[in-house]
Amino acid sequence: MTFIVSPPPTISLQQLNKPNSNSTKEEWIFSSLKSPKTPTQLKTLHAQIIKTGLTQNDLVFGQLFLCCSISDSMNYAGQVFDKIPHPKLFFYNAMIKGYSINGAHNEAVRLYSLMRLSSVTCDSFTFPVVLRSASSLKRIGVGEELHGLVVKTGFVERLILQTALIDMYCSCGLSDRGRAVFDRVVERDVICWNTMVSGYVKCGELGKAEELFGEMPVRNVSSWNTLVDMFCKSGDIVTARRLFDGMPDKDVISWNAMISGYAKIGDYQASRELFDAMPIRNVVSWNVMLTCYVNNRKFLEALELFRAMQVSDIKPNEVTVVAVLPACAHLGALDLGQWVHAYIDRNRIKMDLYVNTALIDMYGKCGSVEDAQVVFDNAVVKDTFMFSTMIEVLAMHGKPEEAFQLFSYMENVSIMPNDVTFVGLLKACSHGGMVDIGVKYFKMMRNKFRLIPKVEHYGCMVDLFGRAGRLEEAHELIKSMPMEPHPIVWGTLLSACRIHGNVKLAEEIAICLLELEPENCANYVLLSNIYSKAGRWEEVGKLRNIMKEKGVVKKPGCSSIEVNNGVNEFLAGDRAHPQCKEIYKTLNEVVKRLKVEGYNPCTSSALHDTDLDEKEQSLIYHSEKLALAFGLLSTDNKTPIRIVKNLRVCEDCHIFMKMVSKYYNRQLIIRDCSRFHHFSNGSCSCSGYW
Repeated sequence: MTFIVSPPPTISLQQLNKPNSNSTKEEWIFSSLKSPKTPTQLKTLHAQIIKTGLTQNDLVFGQLFLCCSISDSMNYAGQVFDKIPHPKLFFYNAMIKGYSINGAHNEAVRLYSLMRLSSVTCDSFTFPVVLRSASSLKRIGVGEELHGLVVKTGFVERLILQTALIDMYCSCGLSDRGRAVFDRVVERDVICWNTMVSGYVKCGELGKAEELFGEMPVRNVSSWNTLVDMFCKSGDIVTARRLFDGMPDKDVISWNAMISGYAKIGDYQASRELFDAMPIRNVVSWNVMLTCYVNNRKFLEALELFRAMQVSDIKPNEVTVVAVLPACAHLGALDLGQWVHAYIDRNRIKMDLYVNTALIDMYGKCGSVEDAQVVFDNAVVKDTFMFSTMIEVLAMHGKPEEAFQLFSYMENVSIMPNDVTFVGLLKACSHGGMVDIGVKYFKMMRNKFRLIPKVEHYGCMVDLFGRAGRLEEAHELIKSMPMEPHPIVWGTLLSACRIHGNVKLAEEIAICLLELEPENCANYVLLSNIYSKAGRWEEVGKLRNIMKEKGVVKKPGCSSIEVNNGVNEFLAGDRAHPQCKEIYKTLNEVVKRLKVEGYNPCTSSALHDTDLDEKEQSLIYHSEKLALAFGLLSTDNKTPIRIVKNLRVCEDCHIFMKMVSKYYNRQLIIRDCSRFHHFSNGSCSCSGYW
């Protein structure tokens, strides 16, 4: 499926150079500066101001600064401002406002301090803007200084300043002082009331907020929205919905708050019902619904919603792409992920840290480590989270040396690692069987970076020792953990017992696990696998009976493959696909050819005590083999086949994929629950270590 989205229209330089003949040059420039401009257009207009001698016109020059603020060009505004020998109050106000509305609150406060040092007197336009920045930064010292100046300059009775002071004190956690200002206001408007109610919410005093809401003589839609949002965020969805249903008027913010409230408690169906009922939606509505689907692991629904957004009148923004990229990542939908990336470039969506990191994660989880590396290398600004994401991508693709090199580079550029960084490094060691290096990094956390290992790090170390066959060391590490071992840690050791066939230790661990998580099917399945591999079918039968008695159902293996922007899912023995006949025919032909080449089904991977033919049949129709057959049917020989499986790839499927890569000359990239397998020319990137 192809989507074509046109880039936003821009004003050409030719248009800028042709003022309307009915207006003067001054009026034309002033009017042109009222709408957002590109950097080139701003420079052109600035040149016109200089050329026409309007640099002494405060109104026009001040409007240039304001235009920079709405054009995301405050750096250019700063360059122009810094060249003015003695800036006037109007210019200071325009610059401070520009920084504030662009979220550069530290710059706004810095410029205010410079203004004071330069003995430029503040006016009633200065105070509200600087107070807003002080509120955002929770700079109570700046706020108190401003309060003193407001009193000293005689502006204290102005309602807009009183309201700004209420917000500042409450944003700094001082609701009592905010209430003191509120109580001194003689004629309060609804905005003043709303600010105080919102102030109580900011300070976590929900009872006082509800009480003051009840005292309001007049309410507007913002008043109701504050209360609805408050109860949604506190988890009281019933009260929030009662208030929402009782609102005399609702705006898009009301609907978004309620949708977000249901999303917070995981009720994506209620969120979608409200979303569909909305009379008007904005980009926030779509983003909230997309995030709701992704957080509830409804990835296909998220992608369908994103497709619907393309044909709506709402244009996606950077929040949208950060929300939808994880859906592409989890499904392994590389084609759609690449389309989203192209859409970002085409529409000049800001490539900030969050967007770049989401792209790296998406490419990594979709099997394209090369594209992830390109995004990382091209990112202008990198932080700890981005480095950690790239290290984890390299780890899951079996590239430990590259992960270690990136960590060294990270140290060289003085970016401090965090606990997530070391999870990636330890995974790289585990997937590469590098026990000694893993121990080194584990000790480095505490000794060099003063990071206390968490349960995730102990889990990685147990996995590292376990995969290497050092089961007793792994067991001793669990027993020495400073915190209560999580069931996942015990499960990791149980999985290692399966790899190395240690039935005795597996039984000991399984008893512990089944007490901790009696309803978790994975523990029963792992132990059953260990018994079946050892040929202890009686114990396998007993386990299955226990599962039936307790109502524990095995999680089915599921594999997905993206073809032509569509994600196709398969279960073992699945016959629901529209091309079922062709898929099974292709798979049987592949099996027949591979048997000629020496393929012998690994029947130890079969989990039922049946005859040899039945075991072979059960192995042939595993979900990843069905996905592979569909990939062979649907793609040309040069296209890599990418498959995502929710469980570990079994030994038989692993052998099968290696042979397909060799005798069909196809590149196969399979992501299972723990890592990537890159199959090429009969070998796998995991080197049999998975």
